[in-house]
Amino acid sequence: MTGTSAPFDSEAGYRAAIALTLAGAQRELRIFARDLIDMGLEERAQIELLDRFLAAGRDRLLRVVVHDPAPLQARLPRLLKLMRDYAQQMDVRVTPEHLRHLADCWLLSDGSSGTIRFHADHARGKVVAALPMEIKPWWQRAEDLAAESGTCTPWAVAGL
Repeated sequence: MTGTSAPFDSEAGYRAAIALTLAGAQRELRIFARDLIDMGLEERAQIELLDRFLAAGRDRLLRVVVHDPAPLQARLPRLLKLMRDYAQQMDVRVTPEHLRHLADCWLLSDGSSGTIRFHADHARGKVVAALPMEIKPWWQRAEDLAAESGTCTPWAVAGL
């Protein structure tokens, strides 16, 4: 397969790029966003893609880094349920205060594909498919960001 890279400049283009990246995932997904709200991961079609990905094998991983997990807990019940159902395949982290200025967001797949939004406030970015060398710096950035961030379990319910 020949790799591709294409720009998007609208919310619809961003959501279509996310669906394309999710549909092609085989082993590992890495997500970074302020709070996951703008990614559209609560939409039924996106949840089905994530569920299909995770259900395909216990070796499938979803690694998420967010600035704020509260919206996930309060406004994304489908995604939260999915995270609870596949907790053993999840790694959710929260950025430390000194990294909260980061404003880009991305969904990366298998070290070779991804959807990259250059700034969370602007629907401009690119979707990359089957271009490992183009995704490599982003994949490394995901590793570095996860290493700097603290663990979080947004699906856990505190009890008395």
